Amino acid sequence: MNPPQTKSWRILRRCLVGLGIFVTLIGLFYTEELWRGKRAWEKCKHALEAQGVDFNWADYIPAPVPEKDNVFGVPEMKEWFPGRHGGTELSKKLMYPGFIGPGKPTVLIIAELMIGLPGMPAPEGSIVLRWDDPAAPAAAAKAFTNALGPTVITPAGPGLMARRPEEIRPARIFLQCQSAPTEKDMQRFLSDPILGILVGPLYRLRLGSDGKGSYRADLFAPASAPDYLAWCETLDREFGIIHQALQRPVLRMEGDYADPVEMPLPNYVTIRSISQMLGARAQCHLMLGQPDEALRDVTLLNDSRRLMSEMKPMMLVTSMVEVAVTGLYINIIADGMRLQAWREPQLAALEGQLKSINLLQPVKQSFETQAVYSSRNLETATTAQIEKVFTSFSSHKINSWTALECSIFAELIPRGWVFQNIVTSVDLDTKIAIGLDAASQIVYPDKINARTRKSDAVSSHWSPNTILASRIAPRFGVVCQTTALNQTVVNQGLVACALERYHLAHGEYPDTLNALIPEFLDRIPHDVVGGQPPHYHRAADGTFLLYSIGWNGRDNGGVRGKSNADGDWVWPN
Repeated sequence: MNPPQTKSWRILRRCLVGLGIFVTLIGLFYTEELWRGKRAWEKCKHALEAQGVDFNWADYIPAPVPEKDNVFGVPEMKEWFPGRHGGTELSKKLMYPGFIGPGKPTVLIIAELMIGLPGMPAPEGSIVLRWDDPAAPAAAAKAFTNALGPTVITPAGPGLMARRPEEIRPARIFLQCQSAPTEKDMQRFLSDPILGILVGPLYRLRLGSDGKGSYRADLFAPASAPDYLAWCETLDREFGIIHQALQRPVLRMEGDYADPVEMPLPNYVTIRSISQMLGARAQCHLMLGQPDEALRDVTLLNDSRRLMSEMKPMMLVTSMVEVAVTGLYINIIADGMRLQAWREPQLAALEGQLKSINLLQPVKQSFETQAVYSSRNLETATTAQIEKVFTSFSSHKINSWTALECSIFAELIPRGWVFQNIVTSVDLDTKIAIGLDAASQIVYPDKINARTRKSDAVSSHWSPNTILASRIAPRFGVVCQTTALNQTVVNQGLVACALERYHLAHGEYPDTLNALIPEFLDRIPHDVVGGQPPHYHRAADGTFLLYSIGWNGRDNGGVRGKSNADGDWVWPN
């Protein structure tokens, strides 16, 4: 019989042998996964390089430029614009206190409605409407709108009106009814859009009864254009510096470009604040009948797109900020047409600006840059950086337990899986660009939708090859659709400027778009989706309908959809 010590040693030895085998198997597993991952990545990289994709990050780093030629060579531009996150002192100065100031908003009375029987004499200076007249609600809406005067919704959201509150003279309406309507009846009577531009709960029309059968209509007063412009004058120095800086031919931010994670990027909060203020200032000038001043602001807004369009390397977020700023820019142009404020010189100048806009090129370039950026970051990622990918892009709320799970997984994930995820990520980033023909300005939704479905499948199904890629993959469908829509609106804006110039010259809109060539337009830009000519009809009321085929690729007769993915894309957007 074996002594107890011998038996214990035999058990220990077996355990150690088993542990050694287990550790060896784990080591073989990690080694094999590393070999498989590296092999897959090298094969993928060589295939893409043969197609012209450059994975050498150094080639994406902008070359140094002379300080005197650099937009960011201006000291103030260095201070205001670099920085990835948060606002700057400039962005804080651009917050108009009239939008965000303390205290109760001013209540603006815009109409007084008096009720009487048919045949009763109407009060002096009042508009007489009949309750049973189907056209009465629209007539009341027009009277309300005329009392308030021109209004806009600024790019930041709050409203602006051309007049000061003390200049508003309420509309006086005498409503003839056989029986006194209730307050609910009055609300239904005025259910048509009263103020077609001002929207949202802040500007919702409110009806109040005086208890004697009459009503008062009021809303919270938007800020006034004269007051806003007076405040803007305090920032003339800053905008003068920006204007002068943008006259320089090149731009390059200072910083370490060798590390993609730490490379300098523009401060998007500041860019957004500047764009919103320039847009609002232009709207004020348009409401006040000052088209030259409005053109100056819109031109600076268009010039400021250089802070994104010429940024190198071109990152996806930068290209999408440019798309958003361009959308803001074109909306201000459309506002000027709605207000009938633009004249021939301004419209001709706007045409020249619109002709040069190609949003597809930087977005397509950013997909390739994104692929190189992601692959380099994942190739050199430390355990802490991999953990950050899990926590920063997690679809679940991060608590101490999930944070611990992410930390453990980041420690244990085979490096070979990281390489497999690089393959997945790069494939998504580069293949989506197939649906964008930047040279011809044509987008192919079918190709993009197919790649989007693949991206969605990557995000919805767990796999060692997609666990990181699914977290960093952009929303390709939304990116491409938004880009296509805004480029379409740019092209429509170009045509609309020519149509307005024709109308100023001839007193009416043309029967066809071909009548614009060559006096008002060199050529008619084609639809971004499908590449066909835009659709145009002159309406019987003297207006026109201008629309393009939308994302679904079908002609819906100029009918908008519930979302940008449905229906036609109609001017103005």
